[in-house]
Amino acid sequence: MAHRSPGKIGSYKIRWFLGRGTMGRVYKVTLPGLEKTAALKLFAPTKALDRKFSTAWLKERFIHEARVIANIRHPNVAGIWKLETREPDIFYIMEYYNRNLGEMIGESYWAEMTSRIVPIEKTCHYLHQILEGLSRLHHAKIIHQDIKPFNIMLSDEGIVKIVDFGLSKRRGEKPAIQPGSQTARSRFIGTPFYAAPEQIHSRKAIDHRADLYSAGVILYRMLTGHLPTGKTVQLPSRLNPMLDKNCDAFILKAMAQEPENRFQDAETMADALKQLSLAYNASRKKECEISDSSEKKDSGYDAPVKKTALRSQPSRILRKKARKMFRLNRHDQPAAYIQNDFQAETERVIVDRATGLVWQQAGSGYPMSWSEAQRYIKEVSDKGLEGYTGWRLPTMNELLSLLNSPSPENFCLEPVFSDVQKCLWSADSRSGRSAWVLDLEMGFVTSCDVTDYFHVKGVCSL
Repeated sequence: MAHRSPGKIGSYKIRWFLGRGTMGRVYKVTLPGLEKTAALKLFAPTKALDRKFSTAWLKERFIHEARVIANIRHPNVAGIWKLETREPDIFYIMEYYNRNLGEMIGESYWAEMTSRIVPIEKTCHYLHQILEGLSRLHHAKIIHQDIKPFNIMLSDEGIVKIVDFGLSKRRGEKPAIQPGSQTARSRFIGTPFYAAPEQIHSRKAIDHRADLYSAGVILYRMLTGHLPTGKTVQLPSRLNPMLDKNCDAFILKAMAQEPENRFQDAETMADALKQLSLAYNASRKKECEISDSSEKKDSGYDAPVKKTALRSQPSRILRKKARKMFRLNRHDQPAAYIQNDFQAETERVIVDRATGLVWQQAGSGYPMSWSEAQRYIKEVSDKGLEGYTGWRLPTMNELLSLLNSPSPENFCLEPVFSDVQKCLWSADSRSGRSAWVLDLEMGFVTSCDVTDYFHVKGVCSL
C-alpha cells in the first residue's frame, strides 16, 4: 500500500495492533504533535470477503461505516474524528478504548466454549447502556446488525461504547450486499450465535428488533457463560444458580425466535431490565438479612487462618508461563482461592494477617499509565501512609490474594475495599511494552499496553 513507512500509517505512529474484522485492521496509534492515543481502522478486507465482493463496493461500505458513526452523538456510541482517503489507503481515526466485553468475559474464536460469568448487577449495568446506545441508533433509523461482545467497547470508567458499523443499514435500505453477487441463503450478515433468526433466513424482514435479540444473547452469555445453542435453550437459572425465574422470563423474551414475541423497542426493554434489577436486588437483600441473622446465632468458632507467603519481587512473565506462575485456570481466574483475613486498621489501610500484607483501602483516585503508577507508589511510600513505609506496586500473586471465590455463599459479604478501583496494575511486566493487570470485579488476569490506564493499589509488608 502507498503512503506507508515502517511503524506508521499516514502520519500516525503505530503503537499496537488491536485486532481485525472482516472489513479492516484496527491499530492503537499516536496522533502527531499531541501524543494523544487513538484507534485507527484501516480498510483491509479479508481474502474471503475480497473473493465475494468487488473492492469498489467494499470501500463504499467502509466509508459508509465511518459516516454512520460520525453522525451519531451519544455517550454509548463510539465517536469518530476523521476519515482519510489517500488512495489506495482508506482509514478513519476514532476514540480508543483498551477493553471490550468479549475480552472481559473471555470469549474466544471457539465461541461455543464457556466464558466467564458476570455478576447480575454488573451485567444489568452494561446491558442498560447497550440498550441506551441502541435506542439512539434506532431513533436515527440505523440497525447495527452485528451486536456482539467484541463490538461493545468499555471506557476507563466502565462506559459502554458500541462500535463496528460496517454491516449496519438504515430502515428501508436495501440489503448490504453487492447486487447479484449472492444467493439468498449466502447473504447472511452478522455473527453466528448472536444474529437473530431473521438475519439468516429472511433478509427482507430485518428491523431494529434483530439488534434487541443480539442484546438478549449477550445477556444470556454474560450470566451463564454459555451460548443459547440447540433447538431447546437451557433455562439460564439451570446454568447459574444465582438467577431466578424472573431472570429466565426476561432473557427468553429477549431471545424469542419471532420478532413480535420480543421486546418491541430498546426503551421498553431497558425499562423492563430496570424493574428486573430492582426486584432481584430486593430479593437478594432479604436473603442476606436472613443469612446474617443465622450467622449471629451460630455458636461455632472460626477456623484458624492458614498463613500464606506470596512472591513480592516483580518479574517479566511471558504469556505462555503466566497461568502456571499465577496459578490460573483456563479462564485466567485463580485455580484456587487463598483464605485471607482482612482487618481494617484505619480508614485508609487494610491488613491481611493471612499473607502479612498491608493494603491501601482505596488507591489512586483515577486511572493512570504504568509509568505513572510507579511514580504514584513512590509518592505514597515517601509520605509514609499511616506510618507504613516500603509501599510498592504489588506482584500479580499478591493482587490475586484480594479475591474471594465467586460462590453464592460469598454474595452477602460486605466489601472490604473501595469499589472505585476496579482494574489494577501489577508490578509484573509481560514485555517492554506491556504489563499484567487484574480485573478485580471479574477476578481475571490480563496484560495491557503500559500506556493504557488503570488504577493502582499500593501494598507493603508487616
